[in-house]
Amino acid sequence: MGRKPSICILASQYFAWGKYGGFGSMSRKLAEGLARRGYDVSVIVPRRAGQRPVEELNGVTVTSFAPLDLREATRLLRASRADVLHSQDPTLLTRLAQAELPGRAHIVTCRDPRNGHDWLIEFWYATARRRLLTPFNYLTESSFLVKEAVRGADAVYVPAHFLREKVRRMFRLPAPAGFLPNLIDVPETLPRKEGPPTMTYIARWDKRKRPWLFLDLARRFPQYRFVAVGRSEDVAYDAQLRRLYGGIDNLEIPGFVDRFSEAARLQGILARSWIMVNTAAREGLPLTFLEASAYGCAILSAVDPDGFASRFGRHVADDDFAGALRELMASSPPEKGKLAYEYVRRTYEHEMALDAHCQVYAQYAG
Repeated sequence: MGRKPSICILASQYFAWGKYGGFGSMSRKLAEGLARRGYDVSVIVPRRAGQRPVEELNGVTVTSFAPLDLREATRLLRASRADVLHSQDPTLLTRLAQAELPGRAHIVTCRDPRNGHDWLIEFWYATARRRLLTPFNYLTESSFLVKEAVRGADAVYVPAHFLREKVRRMFRLPAPAGFLPNLIDVPETLPRKEGPPTMTYIARWDKRKRPWLFLDLARRFPQYRFVAVGRSEDVAYDAQLRRLYGGIDNLEIPGFVDRFSEAARLQGILARSWIMVNTAAREGLPLTFLEASAYGCAILSAVDPDGFASRFGRHVADDDFAGALRELMASSPPEKGKLAYEYVRRTYEHEMALDAHCQVYAQYAG
């Protein structure tokens, strides 16, 4: 066998240095998984506060450029000796990489492609600061240059089946995008759901996620336990929610839990949870769906990507979360959670999903 190809991951965020989104989590999981298998793997990402230009994190070299500094980004790309450049959601960096390194393999995973309706939802729920940044975000994530980058890639993938056709339409591809699964740690055996029924929310406490809908449930169902993991980027809004809901006896508010440095703590919350509740106005396929399903949680959600909520819980199409919770609790949520566990284990299990990535790299590196 020949040598393993070297991989450079291009990302808009990496799960560290104060940025803790799903894109960054998958970028880090993929990079560290490849490093453990002996791949030469590097990452190029916009620099965050407190991040040095070059960082070594768990066997991965993370280089960064100042946001908007295309010259610095170009310099990093030109210095890369990677055989394959894999964009974790396409941005202008993807297009720049194709222009500077035309002889390399360029792979794109569209994690949460946003059409016009998606951008309107983002704008509607955004803080004043985020609304000011919307034109910049649109330019870097959805402009014609980004569309050209997706069409110019050697291969285009998505982590959820419902996105295959959406990506084909949005980027005018000749065929639906391929499927390349997320990397999810799945325990060997399904955790037993013991103790009082527990409902869990894991997400940013930002307005698009509509956390108040979950927090209201704790007040309406004192017979159940509720755990609201996360915090808001808006400090004042975060404090407001904690003032309004912090005194509810059956509600735990542990704050942000780092899925890398506090993995056991997060797994413990999921293991005792019966239902994962997602109240967001818009999502791709939330990473929390997959992580919760891996621990046998049923899904209660206003969004239904790949039919996750319909098949493994309840889809809340009318925002009546209280009514949907009553229906789900009457239909044996542990059985729904078992189905979710089995699906995630055969579709997204970490090592199997990493095998799929390595096969793609071997295919295109030559």
